[in-house]
Amino acid sequence: MPLKNISLKNFRCFDNLKITLSPRINFFCGANGSGKTSILEAIFIFSSGKSFKSSNLASLIQHNNESFLLEGFDGNKGYVVEIKKNKKKPISILLNNSKTVTNKLIKEFPCTPIHNNTFSFADASPDFRRKLLDRSIFIAEEEFSKTWFSYHRALKQRNAMLKSNRISDIYIWNDKISEDGEKLSKFRKSFFDKTLFEFKKILKITESSKVFDFFDFISIDFFRGWPTSESLSDNLKKNEHLDIKRRLTTNGPHKSDIRFSINETDARQILSRGEQKFFSILWSCAQHEVLKKHYAIEASLIIDDIRSELDERVFELFINLLKHIENQVIFSCIEDCFSSKMLCDFKEFKKFHMEQLR
Repeated sequence: MPLKNISLKNFRCFDNLKITLSPRINFFCGANGSGKTSILEAIFIFSSGKSFKSSNLASLIQHNNESFLLEGFDGNKGYVVEIKKNKKKPISILLNNSKTVTNKLIKEFPCTPIHNNTFSFADASPDFRRKLLDRSIFIAEEEFSKTWFSYHRALKQRNAMLKSNRISDIYIWNDKISEDGEKLSKFRKSFFDKTLFEFKKILKITESSKVFDFFDFISIDFFRGWPTSESLSDNLKKNEHLDIKRRLTTNGPHKSDIRFSINETDARQILSRGEQKFFSILWSCAQHEVLKKHYAIEASLIIDDIRSELDERVFELFINLLKHIENQVIFSCIEDCFSSKMLCDFKEFKKFHMEQLR
């Protein structure tokens, strides 16, 4: 559910900040270093218990303080979440005054983050693209996390057998890897197909091909990690000698990817940084729309520094897209790029000038 009220205490540059968010559009604008990204970062922590900026949560504690405290209130269910991080203690998460874990957060406060790392989605590693896809499936499918962890536990054991040259023991794990791997791939392929469907709808709504003609020629394909002509079980048997030689499992869902090409050429070789950023935004928005349209999940969409590297024409496409997103959207930009005329096209649009929040 979308957050209504948030409080940041001793977090980054904020001593004590309280904000009431709109259920629809929230726009934070201000100079670099003013704290707008920190607010988006805090909202992401409400959803995951993690930061998209730093792997060390203790580094987010304001200077000369021992801990930070984040508090959030969801106006729909009446949920209250409290996240505290002390320099010398693990993260503490309370949901309605009861201790909980990060996996619970992603279900109760789901969000789709779009930030500096995701802007180069097409140019990123297959592992990064898998993580973004899996994050949405974790939110959407109850059984996915169980299958995901079961598969990776079995994969870890099989790889350990290969590395220690205990070849006779790898067969113990083949059946488990095959069973869970096939299930995992079906989850991913199903969500990918839904995302591709929503992506094509977004292209039509925004008329993006009028600005970027490459959208008329782009191909987006899901590679499951082994040939479609074979079962995973048969592929493991066929690659047994290769796996022994390399001392790891060469094929499987841990090698899956989403591949982008333009006229049969890798899209990374063709797209500029601005084109990649806009493409990444559209693809992430499509994943976000799947949660709403196919699973009835009210997730928040977070976009950091939207205007960077997008010219006026492309930004207008984003504005057009924004009109069609029904869930809560929270995004930031250095300049105030929304005129009074633009705001008339939106309901429940809330603008935050960072200098007024400090």
